[in-house]
Amino acid sequence: MLETKWLYLGLNAVVLSIPLLRSFETQKVQFYKRYKALFASIIPVAIFFLIWDIWFTEMGVWGFNPKYLSGIEAFGLPLGEYLFFIVVPYVCVFIYDSVNYFYPDGGFFAKNVNKFSTFLMAFGAAMAVSLFGRAYSLSTFLLLAVWVGYLHYYLKPTWLPKLYRAYTIALLGFFFMNGILTGTGIEEPVVWYKEADFSTRRIGTIPIEDMFYGFILISMNIALYEYWCKRFGLILPSKSKA
Repeated sequence: MLETKWLYLGLNAVVLSIPLLRSFETQKVQFYKRYKALFASIIPVAIFFLIWDIWFTEMGVWGFNPKYLSGIEAFGLPLGEYLFFIVVPYVCVFIYDSVNYFYPDGGFFAKNVNKFSTFLMAFGAAMAVSLFGRAYSLSTFLLLAVWVGYLHYYLKPTWLPKLYRAYTIALLGFFFMNGILTGTGIEEPVVWYKEADFSTRRIGTIPIEDMFYGFILISMNIALYEYWCKRFGLILPSKSKA
């Protein structure tokens, strides 16, 4: 079933399906009403990561297995990869809004936000130093440390605990999608990696860097999403008023 050239496109469709359908509910979260802020956030972040993606693909740091691709591509990236940077942020921001609707305070994550931020900064810096000669590992962990430092100490958003909470929940989908993309349950990986540019640490078939790369991707989307929601006056409905 998974051994098809439509696998990458199919994964995007499966991951998107339920959040997309639930987005148009006229009660509860009403996600569709904040599409303006959503896509104003997704587009610039996608451009940034696609440039990163194209660069590392051209360097041979990673590549894509044509066995699982539709054949439609541009600048060395398959269509599924372009959709990834739309679908994954869409789903994660939907999760973010949905959880915030039902649980508007940060709970456990609000009480421990300093610990989460400190861990991510320290871990990112330590990994960047220890993996200095590995291009992808270095860039990912260095960006992680700098970006979390910017969020926590400069931007100081009230939504930071909610970001940590949403991404923790979204990791379930991350392990599903990235697991398949890196070879779980299929004969060959959809995305292959040049081992010399990565650490040897993996969660199943997934390089550990991908988990933190995903956090940077989603947190940048949510940071812009929060900015544009405020700018456009788009407010998440209150559960008590729904």
